[in-house]
Amino acid sequence: MIDSASGAREKLKSLAGIEASHGSILSATLSTSRLDDWRLSAPAFLRSEFNRVTKENNVSKEEKRFLQTDLDFMLDVVRYDVAPQTEGLALFADGRAGLHERVELPFRLMNRFVIEPSPYVRPVAHALSLLEPFVLARVSRDESSLYLVDEWGFTHEDDLTGPRLRSTDRETGETAVKEYYAAARQDNLIDQHFKEVGASLAKLLETSGAPRVALCAQHDIASGFRRTLPAATAAKIVAEIPFDAAASTGQMAVSARQAIEGARHEEMVALAARIKEGLGHGGRGVSGFDDVLGAVGRYQVQTLLVDRNYRVPGWRCVDCGWVGLTAADACPACGGRTIKLDDAVGEIVRLAISQNGHVEVGEDIPTLREMGGIAGVLRYS
Repeated sequence: MIDSASGAREKLKSLAGIEASHGSILSATLSTSRLDDWRLSAPAFLRSEFNRVTKENNVSKEEKRFLQTDLDFMLDVVRYDVAPQTEGLALFADGRAGLHERVELPFRLMNRFVIEPSPYVRPVAHALSLLEPFVLARVSRDESSLYLVDEWGFTHEDDLTGPRLRSTDRETGETAVKEYYAAARQDNLIDQHFKEVGASLAKLLETSGAPRVALCAQHDIASGFRRTLPAATAAKIVAEIPFDAAASTGQMAVSARQAIEGARHEEMVALAARIKEGLGHGGRGVSGFDDVLGAVGRYQVQTLLVDRNYRVPGWRCVDCGWVGLTAADACPACGGRTIKLDDAVGEIVRLAISQNGHVEVGEDIPTLREMGGIAGVLRYS
């Protein structure tokens, strides 16, 4: 079945900290979209890549026999046990250590097969970064709704109805003084409703961990609502869409998602700019493969920002974990055996996740490209 957002993140964190106890771990990501004829193509892809990678890595016959058992696990999952709603499937196997894990997502993944000493988690980390939930707040003067939205759909909904804001001659009389007090009372009720919605919004943000809010309201209502919010809650409203009484909830969510994606991109652009400003001695910015890898090795990286398309081959020592971009038959750190990595950046992503670092994925960010496609915010300078 498809993993929940929180469940997928827990699996990712657990996988990131695993090291093979007997040699190698099989990792595979597959597109299982209904747009692809994947039930026929996926088994052929797995077998073909298994033979290619074991040959290129000069895997011994005995080791290949163990790895074949792990491949069989993957083939069984693909043949018989994938939910129809799944769009992307990630599989990880090391039978000798009892590892048989999978992550099913409503998000297409690229077909990729890797045999390395640790799980190749970068594709899952990228997907979850782009699948972050957000809150959609539809606000009016007396009837409002809060929705928690992600790629899994609407996972939470609150309908909040305030006191009826109606004044009539029967209630207020006809004198101007009474009309004035009726208007003031109405303003108080509106303010009270906004505060109740704001309190519910703050609670939902806290319990869900959603980092962003899209506000759907008429502009004057949106401005009034924002003024009643605590600063921490107001800061999470990153997008605003106009209220359309004729739009369905689904249409409203589509517009909100587009606005959130635009806001998220701007946040990544700003993050790259802050990192660049913090580069140099005494700053909290770091950039480039070697410097970021060194900072991760010292447990310094708090937030890692990676260009989605930046992948570079490298080498890793199977004994001490050294990683480098220059080919080496023996590890320069300990003299141990090295293996080739198709994506050395993936190892930095894994290490950052295992250290409770936050991984962000950006695309089309000129400043990030200038910094080498990978950068980070340090925990300390």
